[in-house]
Amino acid sequence: MKLRHLLLPLALLAPTASAQEALPVTGLPAEDPVTQAILHAEDLQVMDHLEELSEGIGPRLTSSDKLTEACAWAADRFRAFGLENVRLEEWGTFPVGYNRRVMDGRMVAPFKRRLVFASPAWGAGTDGMQVGPVRIAPANAEQLEAARGSFGGAWVLVANTRPRFDRAADSEDFRDQLGRFLDEEGILGTIRAGRRELVHTGGNYRISADALPTRVSITLLREQWQEMFSMLEQDQEVQIGFDIEAEFVPGPIPLYNVIAEIPGETDELVIVGGHIDSWDGARGAQDNGTGTSTTLEAARLLAASGVRPKRTIRFMLWSGEEQGLLGSRAYIEQNPEELDRISCVLVHDGGTNACAGIYATPGMMPMFEEVFGPIVEHFADHEDEDLRFRLRPLERLPRGIGSDHDAYLTAPTPVPGFFWDQRGQTSYGFIHHTQNDTIEHVRPDYQEFTSRVVAAAAWRFANTEQMVPRGDMFGPPPKRLGVLLADDGITVSSLTEGGKAEAAGIEAGDQLRQIGAVSIESQDDIRRAIREAEGETEVIVQRGIEEIVFRIVW
Repeated sequence: MKLRHLLLPLALLAPTASAQEALPVTGLPAEDPVTQAILHAEDLQVMDHLEELSEGIGPRLTSSDKLTEACAWAADRFRAFGLENVRLEEWGTFPVGYNRRVMDGRMVAPFKRRLVFASPAWGAGTDGMQVGPVRIAPANAEQLEAARGSFGGAWVLVANTRPRFDRAADSEDFRDQLGRFLDEEGILGTIRAGRRELVHTGGNYRISADALPTRVSITLLREQWQEMFSMLEQDQEVQIGFDIEAEFVPGPIPLYNVIAEIPGETDELVIVGGHIDSWDGARGAQDNGTGTSTTLEAARLLAASGVRPKRTIRFMLWSGEEQGLLGSRAYIEQNPEELDRISCVLVHDGGTNACAGIYATPGMMPMFEEVFGPIVEHFADHEDEDLRFRLRPLERLPRGIGSDHDAYLTAPTPVPGFFWDQRGQTSYGFIHHTQNDTIEHVRPDYQEFTSRVVAAAAWRFANTEQMVPRGDMFGPPPKRLGVLLADDGITVSSLTEGGKAEAAGIEAGDQLRQIGAVSIESQDDIRRAIREAEGETEVIVQRGIEEIVFRIVW
């Protein structure tokens, strides 16, 4: 049964929330046919979206033609699903665009082998296939002098001592001398070993059209690097070649976020998304094709329902994430008036493992138990324990994970941003920014699971009576007595208006003697006592010749 056929009758026939029993915290209906239809939907298209993106379009480096193509494609998909207010919103520019068209590496002697490698984004390419001998970089000044005249047209294995280029000509630092030597010799490029079985791609976009990179730098699979090193130490001749076709496009290059909406009845927002850009060392299938495709599929599922939420559900695909959350941060800076109206931001950016949990603070947990109740119940008996949805209690929302929800958590007006708790049998470290970020390592069952969870959660959050509470998203508020202390560290010099000490009746001039079980002899004692205080606590002060007991509730 197609989803559209399943959802529309349910949406049309379902009683309104006011006509049926409502849950006490959120006001959500106890029976939610839209959520049930999403959770039971068949014929999901999430893998079709991913294949079109990662295989049809390919890697999507920020500033590349492929990223621009992907943004336009995603907007077309949203429009085809029936979403509204679909747009590409420019957030900034890069000084130079970069398109990597060919990456081919081979050993040609003493035997033929394909080489597994990466080179930096916005890095120099080659002029076609460049074949040359392999040399080991000199390890000291004596070796360097002995090697003069023998490195021209060679690929150079760099071990522990890495060359530094463009340094002062009279520098005596060996790394600087090595850099000058390699430039003078006219090498083809340098090759360093990757970590274990992985080669990682990164790069620096802060380049200028007037000073483009010219030195080729390769990161080679460690096993292959070590094999070449061993052969050279045994005086075997090794010949290899690389073909890296890289195009630099003079900027400024406009950069976009993709935005689409299911309009609600109010101007409040629930945001669902992930970043659409990727590094260009592989296909960007899991970082973040998986999150892009589940965002698209969640949008399709919800649009197919034909129902209108209370809050607008906005789907956002940010770019520039890999260079430091640039797209999401720029959007927030350009639209600060929205921050007060956003209930929550749900980001999928952890690869193909299932979004099978979410974190919530104590202040959020009562709402989350009702929002996710049908999801928890639906998957409670799943044969795969990884796919049993769980609420994860914690004192404060985690920050610094490095995805676009962080931009909202650290905004001038912080917004509850959530990075799903993902579980499954795949290793994100195996694919993250590596040569393995391809569709072959994606789990379709996890992708379908996540699409259902994201769509259902967005629908539920969009229909709660209140927005997600923000009071304790960074942990419980600090406990403060509300006093300023004199130089002796224990005498109250003044009180904070409305503070606990003032409300209890403590006065300027009082000396703090005891808080709870802690005797006060210094300001450090006061800090420790307040940290340890729970519930109602006795505070003893010396006022003149009297000791007075106050009770303060934390």
